[in-house]
Amino acid sequence: MHDSSGLTAIALLLAAAVGLGLLMSRIRMPAAAGFILVGVGVALGPSGAHMINTDTAIETLAEMGVLMLLFIIGMEMRLGQFTKSLPLALGVTGVTCAVVPASVGLFALAVGGEVVGGIVIGFMLAISSTAVAMKMMEDANQKDSEGGRLALAILVAQDLAVVPLLLITESLGGAITGRAMLLVAGKLLLASCLLAVFIHVLNKVKSFRFPASEFLLKNHDIGTLGVLGICFAAAATSGLIGLSPALGAFLGGLVVGHSTLRRGALAMSEPVEAILLFVFFLSVGLLIDLAYLQKQIWVIAAALVVVTGGRTFLNFILLMLAGEKFHTAAVTSLILSPVGEFSFVIAGAGLAMGALSADGYKLAIAVIAMSLLVSPLFFLFARVCHRKATTGHFRRRHVLAPALPGPG
Repeated sequence: MHDSSGLTAIALLLAAAVGLGLLMSRIRMPAAAGFILVGVGVALGPSGAHMINTDTAIETLAEMGVLMLLFIIGMEMRLGQFTKSLPLALGVTGVTCAVVPASVGLFALAVGGEVVGGIVIGFMLAISSTAVAMKMMEDANQKDSEGGRLALAILVAQDLAVVPLLLITESLGGAITGRAMLLVAGKLLLASCLLAVFIHVLNKVKSFRFPASEFLLKNHDIGTLGVLGICFAAAATSGLIGLSPALGAFLGGLVVGHSTLRRGALAMSEPVEAILLFVFFLSVGLLIDLAYLQKQIWVIAAALVVVTGGRTFLNFILLMLAGEKFHTAAVTSLILSPVGEFSFVIAGAGLAMGALSADGYKLAIAVIAMSLLVSPLFFLFARVCHRKATTGHFRRRHVLAPALPGPG
């Protein structure tokens, strides 16, 4: 049980987060940025007045929000369009997951740093944030655009890549054996086959009657529990066979999305997802060590510029080389700019296995957390510049309009 002062501190933190989130929404900024800023706040953060401290329970609860988000993405997915984008998404993800770790590793070698730690940090930086990217798409009304659909396919492909990246990270902490690499390849193949089978079967079925759907839809409370049970049971099943729980949540969403339960499940799961994502963004801010941030501010700022700009430029070049339109490539690469929430999992595994030093872990966590905060602002800035370039003038009502003009 929390004592009175602890509950007061938590209530103050949540009230401040909601207030700043509403203010951000009012001025057409991402509410998520407000949640993260409150978590970082000097007065309430773990490095400030020590009133609030993160623990594994809060971080685990925050990760549940990501699972719910992927579950809802699966329910809303249009399989025909997703199937067309998936080969390109897998290709872009594969190149990114090779180029970024190799670049960071070579940089670490050039400056006399830890090469293995650099590779692990590269794995972390190669993954984009599904949670932040989806919020950016919603705020910009880009979910149904060509760029938004392609970004969504790449985000799903990157979630698939988390499992092999995590296994390689654990292998880097010790001797890299042929058995370990074979295990990585096997799990990646299994994940790809599962996704292919689900897509093929659901494309054939189109729609089916979900068991007990009438019972679940009759009572909102029971229905909500049932939908949550489906999401977490699918995630748990995937995790138990050695794959990513995120993949299981996504596949569970695909199944529900092609059933009679779809409309009711969406209505019942979205409020829960909103609350869990609220906790996720808040916990990101709480992860930042303010003392370390102040001490290494210029290093973190430089790394943030290189990471945000470099990832955006790399994705843009890859999409242009693949034959995408300029506008589509630009929107997609901007949406993919924030570093992913699963990067925290890779960072923890790297630290636990000795593949990442304590200093490297602190730097990586700071850069990832600040990327989640800065990327929505970077996206908004790019939209402002785009409107100014295409309209020739700068007016508030144009800048804050929800959609980017142009083809796609």
